[in-house]
Amino acid sequence: MRVDVVTTRERRGPGRPRSKRVDESLDAAVVEILAEVGYGGLRVDDVAERAGVSKTTIYRRSPTKAALVVGVLERLKADQIPMPTTGSTADDVRALIRSLYQSVDATSYGRALAGLLAEKRNDPDLAVAIEALWQARQQLVRSVIHRGVESGDLRGDIDEAHMVEILAAPAYYRLLITGQPLDRASADRHADAVWAALSKGS
Repeated sequence: MRVDVVTTRERRGPGRPRSKRVDESLDAAVVEILAEVGYGGLRVDDVAERAGVSKTTIYRRSPTKAALVVGVLERLKADQIPMPTTGSTADDVRALIRSLYQSVDATSYGRALAGLLAEKRNDPDLAVAIEALWQARQQLVRSVIHRGVESGDLRGDIDEAHMVEILAAPAYYRLLITGQPLDRASADRHADAVWAALSKGS
């Protein structure tokens, strides 16, 4: 049975509001455990122990493991990469890439995401949630690109969707394929290459 991305929110009826502190504790516990053992090794008992809550609390929010992870990804989607507004398209692009590298760096989130990307082929619920997360972040990148094209700083002969791929691909290539560093120096080299390829002066 599919677990729709918004199911856990829609299911709640009248009663006490959900505790943001509990949600944050659960999110942190799920991400940490996913980073350590992957989706297949995630157990509700372990999440409850690490988050300091009862299993009943978890099941009240998420009736299945898939729903639990989908809920975390849904909240991560809401916690979007901040929109850079430096006044310079070049600096906005650099800020976006730095933020992307930082978000998938060698942290619990980055390791968890790597595992979930591998698992999504086998779980349509995860695929839907990951796609929603990607679309939310993609929209922010598109806004910066669109602004740069309108101002004449970025080339208008390249499809915006392709520009988004150029901006994001190296970070995920390092995360999933090579394991190379995702530090600020690497992000800045990536930003320089992107700007050289996409700027109007190229």
